[in-house]
Amino acid sequence: MLAYINKNRKPYLITFSLLLLSIADAIFTDIGLRHNLITELNPIMNSIYYTSVFSFYFVKIVLPLALLVFIPYAFSSRLVKRTLVFALVIYFGVFVYHIGWTSYVYYVISS
Repeated sequence: MLAYINKNRKPYLITFSLLLLSIADAIFTDIGLRHNLITELNPIMNSIYYTSVFSFYFVKIVLPLALLVFIPYAFSSRLVKRTLVFALVIYFGVFVYHIGWTSYVYYVISS
């Protein structure tokens, strides 16, 4: 298995990056929602969050983890590759947005 991962690093790197960004998104979103600083724009995740915060974190963490398991079977598809790269770009944009509003809130509070 390790030899396969080493040989096919790129899909695992993309998927692991998605996992890290998803965890960061969950944490920043949770903080923002708890303090009424932001709103969750995804109606499905909004519903899950207000039903159970545990379920919110579970979905945000387990889906990327499941993707790591299925990478050997799915990454041969060009559509899957492009979709993962697109998701990575979107999640990175969301991460930058979270850093932006967190910095702004910190600046306002410290002023």
